[in-house]
Amino acid sequence: MILLFGFGGVGRTYAELLYQRTSLKLCGVFDSGGGVVKREGFTWEEVKALLSAPRGGVSRSGVGRPASLDEALDVCQVVVDVSAPNYDTGEPSLSLYKKALSRGLAVVTANKAPLALAFREVAHRRLFYKATVMAGTPLIDLLKGLPPQRVTRVRGILNGSTNYVLTRVYKDGVSYEEAVREARELGILEPDARLDLEGIDPAAKLTIVANTLGVGLRITDVVRRPVTPLGPVTRYVASLEVVEKRAVVEPVRLPPEDPLHVDYTMNSVEIATDVNTIILKGKGAGRIETSYALLNDTLKALESLQN
Repeated sequence: MILLFGFGGVGRTYAELLYQRTSLKLCGVFDSGGGVVKREGFTWEEVKALLSAPRGGVSRSGVGRPASLDEALDVCQVVVDVSAPNYDTGEPSLSLYKKALSRGLAVVTANKAPLALAFREVAHRRLFYKATVMAGTPLIDLLKGLPPQRVTRVRGILNGSTNYVLTRVYKDGVSYEEAVREARELGILEPDARLDLEGIDPAAKLTIVANTLGVGLRITDVVRRPVTPLGPVTRYVASLEVVEKRAVVEPVRLPPEDPLHVDYTMNSVEIATDVNTIILKGKGAGRIETSYALLNDTLKALESLQN
């Protein structure tokens, strides 16, 4: 039984995939206006009714019964968080994770903010978060599978929005201002574009990567420089020096032969270890890609509850 916290684009896509691809059910659905619960789980017909509800209208949908998060935690096994990030405090998600984990539940998340702000406070074997970084490409799984190799450095293009803007500038000859405007209109940039253009989003991702590797950083430890076209070919690069515990997000001019190059909304990462150098490229985000990553983690979360 799944408690879905957040019912925007990704949340709705996840709900559809959950019912199409598994036999699992949602027992609670919450959005910005409140939530509803059904102990035995919602039927597909009820989920379709929720999907037709307006944003913020779940509690008024007539499906299930209006309830608090505490009530939902009493009947659900896995919390899936796709709510909007709060980079000031991580709330309400941070408190939700702590409460759920303390009750023996599992948490699956695509929300970067709680982990970027307080990773160590919620780190747990029942916390699953691959959807927070390169959701469409299994970077977190790869990093967890590297030991006993020691990672010395990670650098990557982890923000598809700014990579789209810079690709339009340096490959297609569009002005920076026009590329940003276009990215806004296409919905490629976050609603609060500062999260992308000022490096908050890639800094959060880099913080999560660092903590996955055992480097206890917070997002406030990451040096951030805003996106600035420096000349051909500028990329917005997040880099982590593991031994030095140094993390930076900044625009960098990369030589043409640099393997990190990808265009438009694609992501790439280079992982240097004491025995190998690994290049990983793929889709970073998107509703479907993120939802599949969440669904995979949901199945792992349920497994963890049986062990």
